[in-house]
Amino acid sequence: MIPVVDLRQDDAVATLRDACERLGFFTVVGHGVDEALVADVAARSRAFFDLTSSQKERYTAPATSPGLPVYRPLRSERLGASGDGVPAADLKESLDWGPTLDGVGWPPGLEEPYTRYLEEMHRLARRLRGGIAQALGHPDGHFEARFDDRSSSLRVINYPDPEEPPAEGQLRAGAHRDYGFLTILRSDDAPGGLEVQMLDGRWVEVRPPEGAFVCNIGDLLADWTGWTSTLHRVAVPPHDARAGSRRQSLVFFHNPADEESRAHILRKAAAALGS
Repeated sequence: MIPVVDLRQDDAVATLRDACERLGFFTVVGHGVDEALVADVAARSRAFFDLTSSQKERYTAPATSPGLPVYRPLRSERLGASGDGVPAADLKESLDWGPTLDGVGWPPGLEEPYTRYLEEMHRLARRLRGGIAQALGHPDGHFEARFDDRSSSLRVINYPDPEEPPAEGQLRAGAHRDYGFLTILRSDDAPGGLEVQMLDGRWVEVRPPEGAFVCNIGDLLADWTGWTSTLHRVAVPPHDARAGSRRQSLVFFHNPADEESRAHILRKAAAALGS
């Protein structure tokens, strides 16, 4: 259902073009990202989220120092407020970091693997934005002047086992469209996962091939191209599958460096955070 772009194949650009025009979502295989690094970042992040609330709260806002992570506790974001109009608090917590984002401090053991992972995501993103340029009929380097290695960011999200039934309209992440250029996601396979709204209104679960990244274009790229930025959400697991449904996602938000693009993204993020 979700197109698969294999970067080793000659038809990768054509498949990418079709996916972006029709749905705005695709999965990527043949990417060459080090699986040992993915596993290390995931394990270290899981250990952070396993800390007590008081230990994690040392890294909460106010975030005042650029280039450091910030922790956002459970129910602190309402993504539906920027998407489908349902502003219920999301059943997730996250650790956000980017070279230009304001944060609080580095939890022990995370700086080195996060830095390497960000570098790896930049390499993959460079290949994908080159493919996007070619899909639009431009040279591979068409977008390069608008990007640097500092404007993108990493968000690691923990969706814990639900402790109680959700409130009306409450999800792990409310229905929304991403704000920027391109999102590159790696997530656990567990009940209560990512769902995409199809053109006919149906919600379809995203089940990527093993080792694949899930990608979607954001509002900014859609504005530039006329392609599709699609509503998506993270569902609450069914009642009989809540035990053992903890899920973690590594999310790379790939964004341009110019101030106009940055202001566009920050406005939408502020709406989701209720600020």
